[in-house]
Amino acid sequence: MPQLWRLYRAEYGPGLDGIGGTFADGRWHTRGARVVYFGASAAIVVLERLAHIDPDLLPTDLTLAYFELPPTISGINAAHISVLPQNWIHDQNVTRLIGGQWWRERPSPLLVVPSAILPEESNYVLNAQHPEARSLQLIRERSFNFDPRLI
Repeated sequence: MPQLWRLYRAEYGPGLDGIGGTFADGRWHTRGARVVYFGASAAIVVLERLAHIDPDLLPTDLTLAYFELPPTISGINAAHISVLPQNWIHDQNVTRLIGGQWWRERPSPLLVVPSAILPEESNYVLNAQHPEARSLQLIRERSFNFDPRLI
């Protein structure tokens, strides 16, 4: 099973219900879809956070957490970079169509996708409404602060 890392505000918790996906579009979903984004490593979730927020507005109450799904889960679908259109990083309509179809059909609780920041790294999208999503388990967590050399 994959490593699922998430960096979130302690004040709001991990957001595993996917409610965040109902407020705004993301790279792999359109507004209204209950999804949760994870990274395949702690490092990629840190890079993703830095890429999506003004460094002056970084929250001071972050939690870095590691989650797992039991090995009995049905599987993972993949959006392989080798089959994505060449302009997938710049055309979010393409990635939203792929993610939207996966979300609607619910073939698996997870979709593994390349990171647009560093395509050699993977992110995961959890369909919070998939029946097996409830099996997600928090393994460990800790407070997280950005090293000032990064910002």
